[in-house]
Amino acid sequence: MKSTGKIIYEVRTKKGLSQEELAEMAKVNLRTIQRIENDLTEPRETTIKLIYGVLEIDHNQSEPQLKEGDYGDFSQKLINMMFIIVLNAAIAAIVIYLTVYDGANIYSRVGAFLLCILFPYAIVTQTRTSKSVTRLIKFGSGLIAVIIFLLFQVKLATAILSGAILSSLVGLCILFYGNSIPLKK
Repeated sequence: MKSTGKIIYEVRTKKGLSQEELAEMAKVNLRTIQRIENDLTEPRETTIKLIYGVLEIDHNQSEPQLKEGDYGDFSQKLINMMFIIVLNAAIAAIVIYLTVYDGANIYSRVGAFLLCILFPYAIVTQTRTSKSVTRLIKFGSGLIAVIIFLLFQVKLATAILSGAILSSLVGLCILFYGNSIPLKK
């Protein structure tokens, strides 16, 4: 049987509500919602009734029931997938443009190298709880596409000397080994 916090968390995320929105709608303190979801406290009966009323959960059932036609989960996944595709395409286009094309000079190549460090580092700081392989597949597919594109479309010497392959490999390493990077709290 799932805990009350897990049930509330699952239904809240499936409905696409943030903790702040749920707290406001249920007229409960935000910190109370956070404590319940983290299973730090067992809430009072009145608090559970308020939260379950907003989330439309039958209080007598231990498992939450979502209404027919509730597409919050699917639409959220679709939006996330589209964002990840656009982000990877943008990173790949920027790296290729700054390193390989005719107008690329040393400054643009250094800029591409810095972007290949900073983009993955920013992603790692936001996704610390993700597994390394998942992060690499989701956010590193653009850099993998850069390497594949350069190996098959450009001469190998040009691809290596431009710095695009090195920059992409550094970015992939940061994405994969990002959990071992110490972050200042």
